[in-house]
Amino acid sequence: MPNALTPAALRVFIYDHLLAAGLPPSTGEIGAHFSVSADTARASIASLKIGKTVVPHPDTGEIWMAGPFAAYASSYRVHGSRVSWWANCAWDMLGVPRLARERVRVDTQCTDCGEPITLDVDPERGVTSNTRDMVVHFLVPARRWYDDIGFT
Repeated sequence: MPNALTPAALRVFIYDHLLAAGLPPSTGEIGAHFSVSADTARASIASLKIGKTVVPHPDTGEIWMAGPFAAYASSYRVHGSRVSWWANCAWDMLGVPRLARERVRVDTQCTDCGEPITLDVDPERGVTSNTRDMVVHFLVPARRWYDDIGFT
């Protein structure tokens, strides 16, 4: 019997795939898993209506973000013990180790000078490397992050 394409099953499949593969599944992979077409999978992603968690790309309908993971190369590369992920932003790079439940290394750079930055992050304790001289600056107040999530 094929897997039923319910919102809960879709979210679980998306995040299980992300954690194992480093990127979200394509609509083709979702369709194959649930024995539906890629178009049906695309419509199911759009209908999740959980826009702050799983966000379809406005042009393609493929998964664009599945917070805190990005489906595209970003300035925040998070390396786990078996796989690496992209994070959407500095805030999300700290959420990845919580969901992955493992220590990670984050490679990023200073947005002011471009200097490379490497951080060690523990899922329970947060950043464990020396960050004494570092500051994270958010251009947009948190209450407005989802006004234009692509910019934020």
